[in-house]
Amino acid sequence: MKETRLGRELIAGLREAAAHARGAKKLRASTMELPPPAPIWPRKRIAELRKRRFGVSQPVFAAFLSVKPSTVRAWEQGQKTPSGAACRLLQLAELDPRVFQRLAHAVR
Repeated sequence: MKETRLGRELIAGLREAAAHARGAKKLRASTMELPPPAPIWPRKRIAELRKRRFGVSQPVFAAFLSVKPSTVRAWEQGQKTPSGAACRLLQLAELDPRVFQRLAHAVR
């Protein structure tokens, strides 16, 4: 049987895990609290966020979110629902609308 790079890496990883289990190797560990899944955004809530928090048109709001204006329109008309990632982005926009201004001035 031919030895592959992936196979060598898997074996090395298993050896490292076994050494750690025996106490012969100390591995780095970190913990991070994960947020719960992003809330679902009903169409009225999206329109309210756009109008009240940002005071912008659908095309401008779409540009903030890096989506097409037709996507924002479809969300607000209830034709489509935002994906999980889009829901998280909407949640962030609600928590701190200034983040979009920071992105506008971020070094590229």
